[in-house]
Amino acid sequence: MRELEMAADYLARQGLRCVDMLELLRRDSGSVRYAGRDGLLLWDKESGAWFLSARSEADLNRALALIPQEARLATCHEDWYLDAVERHLGLKGRAFFQSVWTKEESPELPPFQGELRRLGPEWAERVAEAYCQTFGDVDYILGAIDRGMLGLFDGENLAGFIGVHDEGSLGMLEVLPPYRRRGYGLVLQLAIIRAALAEGRYAYGQVAEHNAASLALQQKVGMTVCPEKIYWFME
Repeated sequence: MRELEMAADYLARQGLRCVDMLELLRRDSGSVRYAGRDGLLLWDKESGAWFLSARSEADLNRALALIPQEARLATCHEDWYLDAVERHLGLKGRAFFQSVWTKEESPELPPFQGELRRLGPEWAERVAEAYCQTFGDVDYILGAIDRGMLGLFDGENLAGFIGVHDEGSLGMLEVLPPYRRRGYGLVLQLAIIRAALAEGRYAYGQVAEHNAASLALQQKVGMTVCPEKIYWFME
């Protein structure tokens, strides 16, 4: 309990920059591996990822030493020790911005043609084929479907989809080519925010720093984009 209290105290002082770590504690999947006055290390049971935030060199050194050097999935929330994490893991960090829904009320959906449905496992292969990221294989998509993946349909044709990554961030947004430029991306983004809020989750996403289109969409739907970058380390 002492570690959880220290973790909560640390995160309360970090603002939106560590919203992903707040979600791990909320859903009880984040195991506290180190909690100090100025640093926190969580290990997520769902994704197997390590989450690090540190504001002092002493807390950084204690926390970083606890991450196995063979770890293949980790994130850090400050850039001042980026080189140290890269050396420790032998992986290059990729920069992302976090976007967060901070309003008290849930967003309304605009009028649109089509129908939103929760996807079933029979859609896993189709989604995996359409998803543009290399890590989105059928097994990963099945996990996302189990967490609550939404599809937007034009009749019986899948026009787009969005879901929740295994560590809790909203994402996997894809609108299939024939249905682009119809506002479907905005509808899907708002729909997944509504779903997250209805389940009591933090509605947040992570966007690669150079993905201007996605960053613009986050702002268009009313999410707050945190100015500080976080860094993901993965193979």
